[in-house]
Amino acid sequence: MPFCPNPDCDHRKRLGEPAEFLKGAAFCSDCGSPLSDTAPLFEPLRKPDKVMGWECPQCGSSNHEDMAVCSCGYDASRPFKVDPQEAKESPGPIETFLLRNKEMPGQQRELALKFRGSASEYFRIWIVNLCLTLLTLGIFSAWAKVRKKRYFYSHTTLDGTPFQYLGQPVPILKGRVIAAAAFLVYYASNHFFTSLLPYVFGAGAVLAPWVIVRSAAFNARYSAFRNMTFHFDGGYADALKEIYVWGLIPFFVLGTMFNWWGKYAVAAVLVIVFSFAFPWWIKRLKNFLIGHTSYGGRNGAFSATGGQFFKVYFISGLIMAAFLISTGLLAAMLLAFTKKSQLIALLALVPIYAGYVLAFAYVQAHSSNVVWNHTRLGPLRFQSTLLGRGMAKLYVTNALSIIASLGLLIPWAVMRTLKYRADNLRVLQEGELAEFQGSDLLAVEAIGAETVDFFDVDLSL
Repeated sequence: MPFCPNPDCDHRKRLGEPAEFLKGAAFCSDCGSPLSDTAPLFEPLRKPDKVMGWECPQCGSSNHEDMAVCSCGYDASRPFKVDPQEAKESPGPIETFLLRNKEMPGQQRELALKFRGSASEYFRIWIVNLCLTLLTLGIFSAWAKVRKKRYFYSHTTLDGTPFQYLGQPVPILKGRVIAAAAFLVYYASNHFFTSLLPYVFGAGAVLAPWVIVRSAAFNARYSAFRNMTFHFDGGYADALKEIYVWGLIPFFVLGTMFNWWGKYAVAAVLVIVFSFAFPWWIKRLKNFLIGHTSYGGRNGAFSATGGQFFKVYFISGLIMAAFLISTGLLAAMLLAFTKKSQLIALLALVPIYAGYVLAFAYVQAHSSNVVWNHTRLGPLRFQSTLLGRGMAKLYVTNALSIIASLGLLIPWAVMRTLKYRADNLRVLQEGELAEFQGSDLLAVEAIGAETVDFFDVDLSL
């Protein structure tokens, strides 16, 4: 059984003992340290004069004030829901989590989702990642991604339990090498061997479903909660059917190969058709990704419609059109009084960019709301309350701060964005979390014992 060897681990500070994990876990969910196969020997912790928190009446342990549930399974917010005898017989972390969240049929309970990342802590990770990536000409970027994701996951908690990122840098590096090679082929065909460009696009269209499937499988397999990993079982044929529904993308590839773009009427019709069908295409893609993602043996379910996505994009289009029309009218009025057309053109860019930011923020906020509010995972459903104006304010202040600090406030902007999204997402439990007992932990153990297959790479950039 693996143990956490970190003497400064939050678990040891709370309980005085090193954290124990199920076989197959590689990193501590409390501090992110690599686990050890042998139990470490620590000096006894001195009991503090005053404990900021509460004492468990079941086992006598002291708990931090932010922790609603003791490690023995006792829930301070719902003490009558937990049977002490059952808690003693369920020492594993998965069983304790399921026990303390046991609900009566028909009841609904909110599981607190928190992001506790700190800009100062993340700045140290970010600046080291940046420097080493530059010094190694990008090679360290794979290790940088792992360090960044582990920090994000470990500081995102659901009902007081942090998520875990179990990815390793070598598969990510292989994926980035493949992506870089693909980009070089595209660049060469676009600048030096232009006659090959249509065939490069065709090859990219064939490979696109494979890239999406492998990336989703990698990210799911190495994301875990309570040592239970997520799983993605989508295949190439399914992705091919969902991505190329109605033959929209093949139309664009054929248009490039047969020079349809020189025929402006045909090109315009294709663009219009694709623009109106895009929301339904997004809906099918989201349904494919969510429906084939599972946790603890339960697949996700997605119930949104293409019309709901169309409404989001249609309103964002109206926002952009309103800014463009009003800016055009104002520019025409100014040109009637002055001949400084270049100055007017530069000033017109300000409201145009403002309209773009508002439209983009509206799409980001409300499309996320549509996705989360129509997603279920076993007994869990989600409620997202992002606002377009809130996202726009966040984007503008982040951009101005980053520019004013010459990029040094990027970690601060990232922390603000993640915290805003977490604060506007609720996780609601309807039923018992015992439905998640069917874990695929053994499958992860067997695969982890083998040599990583060449195709087990992370192709997401």
